[in-house]
Amino acid sequence: MFSWDLTLVWCVVMVVQPQGASGCKKAEVISREVIEEEKGVVELEVIQDNINVTVDIMSNNVEVEVSENKTESELVDEELLSTVDETEDDDDSQDAFADIEDEGEGVCGEREFPEKPRKKVLPSAVIIGTKKGGTRALLEFLNMHSQVRRSKHETHFYDKNFANGTAWYLEQMPEILEGQISLEKTPGYFHTPGVPQKIFSTKNDTKLILIVRNPVSRLISDYNQFRSNTLSRNMSYPPLEELVLKKSGDILSTYPPVQRSIYHLHMQKWLSIFPRQQIMVIDGDNFIQKPWAELEKVEKFLDLSLELAEDNFHFNATKGFFCGHQVITQPDSEWSCTRTKCLSKSKGREQP
Repeated sequence: MFSWDLTLVWCVVMVVQPQGASGCKKAEVISREVIEEEKGVVELEVIQDNINVTVDIMSNNVEVEVSENKTESELVDEELLSTVDETEDDDDSQDAFADIEDEGEGVCGEREFPEKPRKKVLPSAVIIGTKKGGTRALLEFLNMHSQVRRSKHETHFYDKNFANGTAWYLEQMPEILEGQISLEKTPGYFHTPGVPQKIFSTKNDTKLILIVRNPVSRLISDYNQFRSNTLSRNMSYPPLEELVLKKSGDILSTYPPVQRSIYHLHMQKWLSIFPRQQIMVIDGDNFIQKPWAELEKVEKFLDLSLELAEDNFHFNATKGFFCGHQVITQPDSEWSCTRTKCLSKSKGREQP
């Protein structure tokens, strides 16, 4: 038998590295026991923060296996989460404003516009998030600008359809005139691993727009969306507190809406790929109160003329937020048309 001293640095399954190795957490060796010296095997059990660490020393290699001691309440929490699907995407394109081309014989649709060359290009800017942060309203209000055309549907190119290639992505974009830019939004981009690298490798001058709300308010909206969708299918859905709190009272960080509200963790990944000046962060709470103020910042960020002012909005008391007035004009003509554009259906959903 012999005595042995070790400061343990551990990862989930690893060969022990020198102390301070990156990416690993240090665990204090609390108990030591030497077993069967003649076989060259030493087993140590370390308990810290409900973590069991078993070290097997075979010749010159040291392998560390880490297992987590989970309490009964934590196992119940995980069982509950396994029954909740928070990863499905809610297609909010039904809330998109009608394009002038879709209006038929409406007041604005009665005017015949001369044909001009149109083309499809990859988007100059992408609204990358956040989910339930106001991305649809931001996209539709920006689309009121004469120099902007948006993809009505979320393309999910960089998080789900990247294998389809850029030709497929290009086809999802709207046709634009000379002097216009195309824009798309997929809020899942912000929290999906690998998306920053894919955007940079595809079009590294893409401008990125992120709209954020109070993270707790955003979490509640995220929860409420899935709750409403689930109840509409005559299925039960757990109360919010059962999904965000452990039995011990600690936050259950594995719940996806909680993860999506930890903004700084996701932003670190974007800033490791894109320069800060290429990312515009919009105050979603101020956007609700004064959309024109935040839109002016975006217009400047995208090098657009300043068109969207306070006069372009009116407050809808029924919905509880602003609607937009789009003024359409034609060059070398006194003709103009104003359209009122309001989000509908699921927007303004009543909270539980």
